[in-house]
Amino acid sequence: MTAVTPLPDPASHAGLRLMEATAAVLRGDQSPPRPADVLGGAFLDTESPLALAGGAAETALARIAALEAIDDRARSAARGAGKGLGEVLTLPDPLREAVFEAIGAGRKWRFLGFGIRGLKLAVDGEGETELLRIEPGHGVAPHDHDGEEYTLVVTGAFHDGHQRFGPGDVNIAQPGFVHAPIAENDGVCYALGVSLGGGARFEGAFGLFQRLSGL
Repeated sequence: MTAVTPLPDPASHAGLRLMEATAAVLRGDQSPPRPADVLGGAFLDTESPLALAGGAAETALARIAALEAIDDRARSAARGAGKGLGEVLTLPDPLREAVFEAIGAGRKWRFLGFGIRGLKLAVDGEGETELLRIEPGHGVAPHDHDGEEYTLVVTGAFHDGHQRFGPGDVNIAQPGFVHAPIAENDGVCYALGVSLGGGARFEGAFGLFQRLSGL
């Protein structure tokens, strides 16, 4: 199911709204201008130009260069701190901001299996909204769901045993639908998941561990 397929009533859930906004960036959708921007432009059109003070252009350029240098240092520091942080910087704006908000609130990446980690986002509403990072060739064990699960592929791609999903595609899993998303070997897969009405129920050894541990 592709990203052009509407999500079910995204206005009803903050996680689905985040998914819709992220999918729009991946599609390259252009948002219409905000009324405030239009009004601001209209007011500027009525203003008379003023002469710049001596050296104003050079000062402005120097400040821009300084800001760019700070931004470059921040990106370099983030990449140096860990590959995952460097990757997060390249995520679409709405999702990247949600990740930084979650980290700022003290949330941490958690181990979900070999080659896969998850970060629960600080999003209101039922169920859970989580960003998954799946290493190439790794993935989630076969599982069913107690409720509906929506997963947007942000980077990379995975195959869930039924079909392939690439950037902008949305995987929809209903109760009774067993799947096992495995990332393709050509890069790390980031996926945004929204689970409604219950979590995953794993099969096999992982399922036995889940039942014994109460996870």
